[in-house]
Amino acid sequence: MKNVNVIISLIVLIVFNSTNAQNNNSLLDSLITEALQNNPQLKASRFKYLSDEKKIKQVTSWEAPQIGIEFFQIPTTSFPNPLKNNMEMDYYIQQMIPFPGKLNAMGLSAANNAKMREEQFSALKNKIIRELKTAFYELYYVQKKIKINKDNQELLKQFIEIAKKQYEVGMGKQPDIIRAQTELSSLINDEINLYKEKRDVETMLNTILNRPPYQSFNEIEKIYEEVPEYNYQQLLSVVLSIRPELKEMNYNIEMYKSELKASKLEFYPDIMARVMYKNMIDTKNDFWSAMVGVNIPLSLWSKDKYYGKVEENELNIKAAEEQYNSMKNMISYEVQNAIVKLGTNKNLYELNKNTVVPQAEQTLQSTLAAYKTGKTEFLMLIDAYRMLFMAKLDFYMSEMNLMQAIAQLEQAVGLPLNKIKESLE
Repeated sequence: MKNVNVIISLIVLIVFNSTNAQNNNSLLDSLITEALQNNPQLKASRFKYLSDEKKIKQVTSWEAPQIGIEFFQIPTTSFPNPLKNNMEMDYYIQQMIPFPGKLNAMGLSAANNAKMREEQFSALKNKIIRELKTAFYELYYVQKKIKINKDNQELLKQFIEIAKKQYEVGMGKQPDIIRAQTELSSLINDEINLYKEKRDVETMLNTILNRPPYQSFNEIEKIYEEVPEYNYQQLLSVVLSIRPELKEMNYNIEMYKSELKASKLEFYPDIMARVMYKNMIDTKNDFWSAMVGVNIPLSLWSKDKYYGKVEENELNIKAAEEQYNSMKNMISYEVQNAIVKLGTNKNLYELNKNTVVPQAEQTLQSTLAAYKTGKTEFLMLIDAYRMLFMAKLDFYMSEMNLMQAIAQLEQAVGLPLNKIKESLE
């Protein structure tokens, strides 16, 4: 009886020690740092926005100049040698000069596009952190389930011994022993499945970290973190200036505005300038010449191209503005949903910790004492054991759900929990 009470007390003590101890996030922080450095999705996204930054110089630079040489008045008998008996050689250089403002507008468009990619990278970073935390908390839960399973196996072994002694003194029944052995076999079978579940979660974590899929993780001691109360309106004011998805949409609008400006400048002609030196072979008098030309965007057969581009960009701006409004509404929902989930899971966590688990422990201890004195059936003892078993699982599940709700809130706001606290102070 004493040994059984010790085991029950240890099981419950494990539950509360995991939450009362001071939170230590060093392991999780190191995994987040590793994921941000090694995750292939993040690497690809980072290289993408860096490559888009290189486009700015490309679109703001003039086209390369052209140089050439032209041979004049070559007798047909000299073919195919242009230098034989020719009378004139012209050397020229020409440059296409874009209308002032065109390249600047194109550069602003490219810069806003690069900033869009950078905000996409930031949004992906927040998403990866949430996925990592979610998997990390799932691993913690599976590890606790394995621990509970092992402790329950020891507890049932004690029950079997008690049932045998009760049977020997005529106060128990043989089916009680078989029932306890069946429960123990069920736990052993569950243990096998739990280790498979643990490997699956570890594989998920390794995928996020870009590690070999078979690499294992150490025991996670604790995950609980105190959660302050949050107000939707307070958080929303922070979110609208922080969320990278909204910044991305803003840059998208600015990009199309720059493209609209560039398309309107296409109505103005570009300039072609040429300078030529004429080398007269048979005389001492050489000459030079200059040429300036422009394109005509508003010709009858080409004007629709330029008007169409302006109309296209005007519609793109309207579409981008509506996309921004849609994203704003979606983010508002995400924040509200995260706050509700956080509050719900916090209440469930407190209920399991302060009420359900202690009551289940007391029920098991009193039922065990009653069985020892022959005042109750073994089936009642098994039911009390199962009640405590499920209470402990529910407790750890509520703890996992609470921490995952925090991770969801962090992604919804776009900041880690400590930064959220600072922004609201």
